[in-house]
Amino acid sequence: YFQSRAYTVDLSKREQIYATAAKVKADVGKVDILINNAGVVTGKKIFECPDELMELTMAVNTHALFYTTKAFVPAMIEANHGHVVTIASIAGKVGVSGLHGAIGFHESLTAELDALGKDGVKTTVVCPYYIDTGMFHGVETKSPTLLPVLQPDYVVDCILEAVLTEKELISIPRFNYVVLFGMG
Repeated sequence: YFQSRAYTVDLSKREQIYATAAKVKADVGKVDILINNAGVVTGKKIFECPDELMELTMAVNTHALFYTTKAFVPAMIEANHGHVVTIASIAGKVGVSGLHGAIGFHESLTAELDALGKDGVKTTVVCPYYIDTGMFHGVETKSPTLLPVLQPDYVVDCILEAVLTEKELISIPRFNYVVLFGMG
């Protein structure tokens, strides 16, 4: 039997993240799994993106990862138990502005946990293609056989399997592994 609760927080505001994290911990206690899954897509190239939009993108896509992790992961480290899932994007491996930060953050977090010898705190980075959510509603792909627009329930199932099997990386669809390993 599981209970769920919803909390609303503006992930571009550090103070709101920490305040909400304190409320979560007061309401439910220790958090065993943190799924960092929020993002802003500008759809613009670096030189075409207004500064304010790039600042929002970096605040949500990168800075919020630091704050949520700092809010919840120390208890996982203390217990040497937990799991951090970072929802990134395959686009973060091919130079799309504002998206590589999640992958770099995740790699740093994994290295720090390893250096601390905290092998009970697992990490998974998820690199999907387009997911049919509000952010990408109506998007079409040039190669639907190799790179289909993904259904949210399918992505959730893949993430759940990755957590249960302690996979460090999943790329959805599998064709994305060509990009991941081809790019280093």
